[in-house]
Amino acid sequence: MERYVRMTLMMTAFLCLSCASKEAAPEEAPLITSATYQHTQYNGRPQAVEVKAAKDDAPLVVTYFRSQGELEEDRNGFSEAPAEVGDYYVRLDRPEGKGYREGSRITIEYHLQKAFISITADPVQRAAWDGRPKTVTAAAEPPVELLFFYYDDADPAAPLPAAPRDRGRYRVTVIFPGNERYMGASREVAFLIE
Repeated sequence: MERYVRMTLMMTAFLCLSCASKEAAPEEAPLITSATYQHTQYNGRPQAVEVKAAKDDAPLVVTYFRSQGELEEDRNGFSEAPAEVGDYYVRLDRPEGKGYREGSRITIEYHLQKAFISITADPVQRAAWDGRPKTVTAAAEPPVELLFFYYDDADPAAPLPAAPRDRGRYRVTVIFPGNERYMGASREVAFLIE
């Protein structure tokens, strides 16, 4: 009987050691919960695509591409979040690790859009006549160069060649034509030289 107990104990110990030495099978890669089409506005700083998985500890690798062709050919990818306006294609790899199996790749279309400009100006501005050219004041946020077009209310068909100097009523169009980072904007001002 003693021999039987010894054999049973040895078998139990062997089985326990065998069980302990086996690693748990990796789990499926967690589900990606991020939208596959994303956009944001230019702000002058790098802006990463939003990447979320159903589990916070999932290993994820984000690679940006400037075109769909570069994505498909796997060339010119970069890991830094883009800061400039443009269309980007993002590959999200889910490598094996941290107890998860490798998951399929996900592609995200990401658009970094032009930002809006806000032009501020009093809607009615006045100046005292002294024979010199008079101008309206306006500002933009963020600060950009503005264009001013003056029109005589008596003949509003074409802009004046320069700021007015004569007494009268004028209409002024303040314009930012837009550029590679900001959308265009305009503002109308009534201008009186008295």
